[in-house]
Amino acid sequence: MAAELPVSSTYSGGIAYHHPQPGLIRRSLPNMAHSMLVHEPAKIYPYHLLLITNYRLPADVDRCNLERHLSDVEFEAILQCTRAEFYRLPQWRRNELKRRCRLF
Repeated sequence: MAAELPVSSTYSGGIAYHHPQPGLIRRSLPNMAHSMLVHEPAKIYPYHLLLITNYRLPADVDRCNLERHLSDVEFEAILQCTRAEFYRLPQWRRNELKRRCRLF
């Protein structure tokens, strides 16, 4: 004697696929243009002030993107790549590089 199962009000009977809206592309790059338009450009600080071991970071430093506050010369010397190459990398790889340089 098999009892009938009640019909679910939440199950749609299949998997719904999300179709992104045209013009909205998800990228792993940070939206640097938006933050630069809203705020002034990132102030440049020497590497020794940006190390994560420095608990007294300057007040205007973006703690999630410490690499933005390096000069181009220091950026390339420390991370061993240009900014363009760095931001083309996947997020996990960028975080790993920043960890090795003590910027994460």
